[in-house]
Amino acid sequence: MGLDYICYGNKDEIGDFVPIPKEVQDVYNDPAAIKVLATRSGDDLHVIPLGSLRVMDANTIVCASIHMREAHENLRVAAETGAKISTLAVKTGPGGPPQAYQVRCRVKAFVTSGPLFEVMNENLKKRGMEMRGVWILEPLEVLDQFGPNAGKKIA
Repeated sequence: MGLDYICYGNKDEIGDFVPIPKEVQDVYNDPAAIKVLATRSGDDLHVIPLGSLRVMDANTIVCASIHMREAHENLRVAAETGAKISTLAVKTGPGGPPQAYQVRCRVKAFVTSGPLFEVMNENLKKRGMEMRGVWILEPLEVLDQFGPNAGKKIA
């Protein structure tokens, strides 16, 4: 039987995470928003669009590993080394002003079974996609990335 949950770091460690504000959660969870994941491999940055990126609760961001290759490996390395990764969600369109938020995160775990895996896998199957697992991310900083407040830390 293979591993179905890989946890990184010290489980007893009290994280220095920050709760994600409600308005940021709303943008990340909007299906129309554009979501991006940025990881690092040595001196190189790797940035990919990532529609599965979601906020599960104020302390947890998740994303599915579907077609990830380089990003998957970079997330694994970041989890082992404690390196930060970054996410971005951008929402534009009628009905309100544009919004863009960046959340810098620590990688907490990669799961290949369990309730979270099952829910995400079922939703992706409906769209004809299969995943190999779910990355669980812990927010460390939240920044506004639009307009005059671009770059301002909000959490």
